[in-house]
Amino acid sequence: MAQMKFCPQCGQQLTSHIIEGRKRPHCAPERGGCGFIDFGQYSLGVGGIVMKSDAAAILLIQRNQEPNRGYWTLPGGFVESSEMAEAAVVRELREETGLHCAVVGLVGFRNRPDPDVNTSYAVFLLRIMGGQLIQGPTDEIIQGGFYTLDQVLTMERLTPLSRELAAAALTGRLCILYAVTVPGMHGRPSVTLFMGNGE
Repeated sequence: MAQMKFCPQCGQQLTSHIIEGRKRPHCAPERGGCGFIDFGQYSLGVGGIVMKSDAAAILLIQRNQEPNRGYWTLPGGFVESSEMAEAAVVRELREETGLHCAVVGLVGFRNRPDPDVNTSYAVFLLRIMGGQLIQGPTDEIIQGGFYTLDQVLTMERLTPLSRELAAAALTGRLCILYAVTVPGMHGRPSVTLFMGNGE
C-alpha cells in the first residue's frame, strides 16, 4: 500500500515512527509537525436491499460503470466524506433507480483489505416511499428491475455478494440492526448506532 510522504493537514514531511505497535508515517510535533498519523487509505461503499411490498422480489441493477460494468448487483455506491452511510444509500438508490426510500436497518457488512485501500461495504434494508423506477439505460445502469428467488439463483453475471444477500432477503433470513441516535461527545454531532432490538 502506498504511504503518504507529506502531511495532508500542514504539508510537513512525514517520518516513520512506531505507533500502536506498527511503523506508520507521522507528522512529528517535535519536528514542527501537527501530530497527524497516516493509518492508511479507506473507502466505504453502501448497498440497498429493496423488496416489493409482498417480499416476493428484490430490486437489482445491471451496472453501466466500472467496477463490474455489465454485472448485476444491489443498487448502491460510495459514501462521500461529508455524509453518513445511511444518507448515502438513500441518495444512491434515488440516483440509480429513481426510487425514494427510507432506511429500515443495517443487514450486512463486508470488509476487505485490498493492496492499495481497505474497503468496506455496508448493506441496508430500505422501504420504498415514492418515486418511479428507472428501467434504464442511464449513465449508471444498463437496466434494473425486481427479481424473484428463482431468477436470482439462476441469473448470470450476478455478483456473488449480491446473490447471497438477495437470496437471504427473499427467504426471510436477514437479521436487522435498527438505528438508535446517540449523542456526540466533545461538541461533535449525534451519531447513528445500528444495533439489535433484543429479540
